[in-house]
Amino acid sequence: MKAISTLLNLPWNIVGIVAALFSFPKIVRFDLKRFAIVFTVKDIWWMKKSVRAATICQVVILTDKTIKNDLEHELIHVEQALRTPFIHPILYQLELINKGYKNNKYEVEAYARSKSQYIHKNNI
Repeated sequence: MKAISTLLNLPWNIVGIVAALFSFPKIVRFDLKRFAIVFTVKDIWWMKKSVRAATICQVVILTDKTIKNDLEHELIHVEQALRTPFIHPILYQLELINKGYKNNKYEVEAYARSKSQYIHKNNI
């Protein structure tokens, strides 16, 4: 099932890889168990606001600002993308528009399961 989901996610994964490459990766690794590509970069400079990490389908981008459990949080987003292949980024954006970041059901799940911390950018 993961292989079919990965195939369906291919267009978004390509977008994620390109985004990661534009962030000048320092380290790239493959998490075969989770079906993810994990890039470590200095900064995700192209995002609107400062973030510690981001996930685009099965591509995880971590910055130097990551804190405990951020990787696990992002890998839960990969699981979510595998559960709803191809349409997950659209579902995530709709949830974000309707409920905001903190009440987005995908973020609520990821924070709860990973025990990662939400830190407002003013607190970083």
